[in-house]
Amino acid sequence: MEMLLDIRQNVEAVADMINTIELVRKQLADLSTLAGPDEPQIRSAADDLEKKFAEAEDSLIQRRLTGTGQDTTRWPAKLIAKINYLANGLASGDFAPTMQQKEVHASLKAQIAATRRQLDELIGKDLASFNAMLRERNLAGIIARVR
Repeated sequence: MEMLLDIRQNVEAVADMINTIELVRKQLADLSTLAGPDEPQIRSAADDLEKKFAEAEDSLIQRRLTGTGQDTTRWPAKLIAKINYLANGLASGDFAPTMQQKEVHASLKAQIAATRRQLDELIGKDLASFNAMLRERNLAGIIARVR
């Protein structure tokens, strides 16, 4: 039960990162659309930054799933699916977690931490410099909810 509670916190952490990324990506897409042809530098910078955030998100969830057919055989499982698979295996057993389950959990936690660092760097450096460029043009910056 203790490990399941820890996994629940892992799922919440990943979900929070996904929500933050989606919030930023939506704002970047809107800004890119609003900038129009008059601001090619803003459009280009927004598109480049959006790709970086999408890459971070791709390590967390499989964005190509359609919900039909054989998606799970076509596209590899990403971090959130792996965490859920581990949780389902633990929840269906009557015994303490195996050494293998503990090792997988430790590996997944390390991946979560690495992605968190990547996201923090994206927000702290890339997004901050992008927002500085927007401020120079008297435009509102992109908001990233950080927990």
